[in-house]
Amino acid sequence: MKLKNFFNKRIQNFQALLKKEKIEGCIIDNPIDLFYLTGLRLSLGRLIVTPKEATLFVDGRYFEMCRSLSFLNVQKSALETLKRFLSSFKTLGFDSEFTTVAQYESLKIVTSCDLRKFPSPLKTLRAIKDASELKALKKSADLLWKGFLYIRKSLKEGCSELDLARAFEVYCLKEGASKLAFEPIIAFGKNSAIPHHRAGSRRLKKGDLVLIDIGVVVDYYCSDMTRVLHFGKKNLELIHLEKIVRNAHQAALNLCKPGIKVKELDLAAREEMKKEGLEDLFVHSLGHGVGLEIHEFPRVRKEGDDQDVILAPGMAITIEPGLYISGVGGVRYEDTIIITSKGYINLYD
Repeated sequence: MKLKNFFNKRIQNFQALLKKEKIEGCIIDNPIDLFYLTGLRLSLGRLIVTPKEATLFVDGRYFEMCRSLSFLNVQKSALETLKRFLSSFKTLGFDSEFTTVAQYESLKIVTSCDLRKFPSPLKTLRAIKDASELKALKKSADLLWKGFLYIRKSLKEGCSELDLARAFEVYCLKEGASKLAFEPIIAFGKNSAIPHHRAGSRRLKKGDLVLIDIGVVVDYYCSDMTRVLHFGKKNLELIHLEKIVRNAHQAALNLCKPGIKVKELDLAAREEMKKEGLEDLFVHSLGHGVGLEIHEFPRVRKEGDDQDVILAPGMAITIEPGLYISGVGGVRYEDTIIITSKGYINLYD
């Protein structure tokens, strides 16, 4: 009963959003959104939510399971069944960020109602994590930190980036991760100047900077963190970059509290870089939301659709300023934080 009430509450929150947006009904078919609203892991399914009810359509593979586990009205997704169900709708929202052209065309076959674009309809709800989500995020971060300590101890002259990435994956899976949140970014030396470098055959040598950007999934929730290490003699130019990046990181953290627009965090970090004339070396966003997916709403950036999103308690975001010099190396420092009523909690303090 508790589980039923838990997911009922999420659906009710979405129904309230539909009322606010004056949407008669909305189709949810993104498997991650389906899981968020129902707790069901489905590779294919269609949840149609109206301000008063929610009906789940699945094929024969999932019908019996969903009917026995779900608190929802569950129907088989036969063409004629969908046509009858949608026949009374005048307008129907759909996730234009997820729906393909082919899927859109198939919708037009089963309904003649006005199809209204509703991009990422659950993004604002999923951005505010509840207590169970915060617990899972913390658990995921704790395991990730253990994995980081493990590979830090594994650094040896002559080991390859790929050796380290594979060792990290094996360790985390043994320790309870269900999978990695993304392919580990393990970059030695000048490879660290490539923000999304893929671990390869380069071998570690004395004087290399090591950039480690890693994440795991625990209880369905992702973690994300980046650190840099100096193997042997330190490069003074990269030490200078690291100091600026850490200052930028702290400047953004100082603003992390409810009521602040996300663009202010990015601008604060860039201001620290601008003091040194290095802002042009910062080539990506300051951060992003984290949850069931590694990159979620909002994007923490001074420009774009999310720039005016206001921080609120329960948001989980990354702060990850970085500076990169081609052919030399790069420094990125990333934490995941939770916004609280008074400020923030850093999952990697």
